[in-house]
Amino acid sequence: MADSKSAGSEVLHTDTNGYSKKSSLSLQEAFLNFRKRRMKELRNSLKAAEREKALVDESCIAILRQKFVDQAKQYLGVPYAKRYHEPGSPHYDSPLFLDCCGLVRRVVRDLKEDLGFDIGRWNQSYQFDTLPIKLDRVEAMKPGDLVFVSAIYYNEKKKKQHHNMVHVEIWLGEGEKTIGARWQRQHVQIHDSYQYVSKSYHSMRYHFRSIETWLKGICRSYCSEHSWASSTHFIPGSRSIFSLDCFEEDEDAEDSESEDKPGGSGGEKPIELTETDGDLCLRDKTVKKGATPTTSARQPRSPIRRMSRKRPSTKPSAPTFYIGGGNGVSLVEGALLGMGWKRTDDRFSTDFTLKWVELKRQINYREFKEGQQLVNHISNINMLTTKIGLLDSLRDYCQLKGRRARPSLTLSEFVPETYKLDLKSEREVFYGTFKDGDVWICKPTGSNQGKGIFLVKNLDKFRLDVEAGVEATLNGRRSRLSSRIVQRYIQSPLLLCGRKFDIRAYLLIAHTTPYVVFYHHGYVRLSLQQYSVTSSELAAHLTNQYVQKRDPLYSDMKEDTVWTFEQLQKYLNANLATAKNLPSDWVFTQFTKQMQHIMLSCFHSVKHKLECRLGFFELLGFDFMIDSEMKVWLIEVNINPALHTNCNGLKQVIPPLVTETLHVVVELFEKSRHRQPLFPISSYSNLQLLHQETGLKCTPSVMSTLHHHVVPETAGGDARCHSDETVQIESQLVA
Repeated sequence: MADSKSAGSEVLHTDTNGYSKKSSLSLQEAFLNFRKRRMKELRNSLKAAEREKALVDESCIAILRQKFVDQAKQYLGVPYAKRYHEPGSPHYDSPLFLDCCGLVRRVVRDLKEDLGFDIGRWNQSYQFDTLPIKLDRVEAMKPGDLVFVSAIYYNEKKKKQHHNMVHVEIWLGEGEKTIGARWQRQHVQIHDSYQYVSKSYHSMRYHFRSIETWLKGICRSYCSEHSWASSTHFIPGSRSIFSLDCFEEDEDAEDSESEDKPGGSGGEKPIELTETDGDLCLRDKTVKKGATPTTSARQPRSPIRRMSRKRPSTKPSAPTFYIGGGNGVSLVEGALLGMGWKRTDDRFSTDFTLKWVELKRQINYREFKEGQQLVNHISNINMLTTKIGLLDSLRDYCQLKGRRARPSLTLSEFVPETYKLDLKSEREVFYGTFKDGDVWICKPTGSNQGKGIFLVKNLDKFRLDVEAGVEATLNGRRSRLSSRIVQRYIQSPLLLCGRKFDIRAYLLIAHTTPYVVFYHHGYVRLSLQQYSVTSSELAAHLTNQYVQKRDPLYSDMKEDTVWTFEQLQKYLNANLATAKNLPSDWVFTQFTKQMQHIMLSCFHSVKHKLECRLGFFELLGFDFMIDSEMKVWLIEVNINPALHTNCNGLKQVIPPLVTETLHVVVELFEKSRHRQPLFPISSYSNLQLLHQETGLKCTPSVMSTLHHHVVPETAGGDARCHSDETVQIESQLVA
């Protein structure tokens, strides 16, 4: 192929005086020069446009702001949406309906001649992305600026918006007043404050955005995550020979001198603003709002190589989290997003900071990175959360305590008489214990939500079923009666308004190296049906929400299936305090103390056996019953306690429980990683500290020895080296 700059080739070019003359430049070189001049013209025209916008009279901006607010006021009284109003009502036949983003869109379109653009059709998420200037305080807000609200819907089936943006209102400039369409069954109105409480979503955060860019005629997305409509202004594309992104000419002394102007060299690319976590950013360099963007000298680049103008971000990426299953997803997500974390949906990825799942099998413990990751299940927690595992652990613990000293709480004092059906010796004891008129309850060892539970009133029939199941198991066939327990039924439970109830409370193992354990109050679960020990309806005997939801009365009476501890105390004071000789605060003193004592006994029964790794934590649901003599019984321990908020009582308890759990777990994790003291803990208020260990742990070999031998009691009362603070916390419960 011939050289493009062959001898004798001549090209006409124009000199600085406009005269054409011959040159010895090749066609290739002449084209590159032409391209260079054309690119400079494009840059200069874009810079001129930016300077022209910057020179807009501020007084005109102020007038336009007020016009924006006044135009919004023209829509006061316009209803939210037709579907929320009954036929024949005043708003049903309204000629116009406006929701929150519809109001903003309508005002902008009314003023499009003044603003110089027509806003897109999308919702508040789009409007948020087109306003890059973040205001960090209320005092900085001006009339017409927008208040955006991000939140998590209680209804997990509700469509999730970009940035979780659920609402927007217009700032009036009169105190904290805003104008907006806030309530579905109402209309556009003036609100005394931008802050409010919603029944549809939680974890609300307010974002203040200036409309300054709109007032200067700029409306485009500044978000790198979401692609909305592209700009109407011409910018050469990446495939254009005049592209400003993919190709940069060498800058020599002559070029720099000829374009030597304040603010940068002639080869400088027009400044593009984007937003990253609230900061306005140049394409090449991040600057905080209020700072002056500056340019830097560039190194010469090859005219042939395609070079990326983006530099790798030096800002650390946000921690990521994965949520598996559908239990409490919105609450967990809302709490972590509020902490600045980001969600990933890749369930197979090992590159996460926190994983929250329903089942242990969703966690790959072999790939777990201790000290770098958090997972919400301890690998062998089943020795506490299955019915047989709990029974075995408590039996071993109470037997060991009995050898060393009289235990403060014996097993029979808080666990109803229980036998394992998979052991012949225990089955025989049960058969001999059963008396006519007895009622026992049979439960599968690893199920929850009341699945597989039934009452045992006829021993002969039950015995035949059990033995047939045992034979089937021996022959390699599955049996519904394998891996089960049978437990004496509490036939005289305390009743509330004639209905059976139980109590859910929470134990949080927030840290395992060393142990830090908390108690969190729960709620009362009531049956919808009147209680009778002879009732054949399972819903009269089992009080959990999974069973109660199947009752035809549930939709009308669901608010009465959950009581708070305050409601329970109020009922006891009004109906039973005198007859039972109870103090007026029995629920929050004697009853809570007994629950905590039982929970600690359960924890101590397994703490030497649990696998302890930095990053393991566990939120457990403990279920209790109170009998007619006001005695407290442990029913079971749940590994995946329900985090639903389908009634008001649950909304008061569950969201703060989840939020505080995550804050405490993360705080302790970060302190351990950085070798900082764990206490004091700043992120908890409702949780109550039950167990704290600050001393060294025994080695695994020593712990293994403890499982089989009686060990002399240490100063802390067990095989770990306790601090005096731990002993004091637990001794207050035992006292």
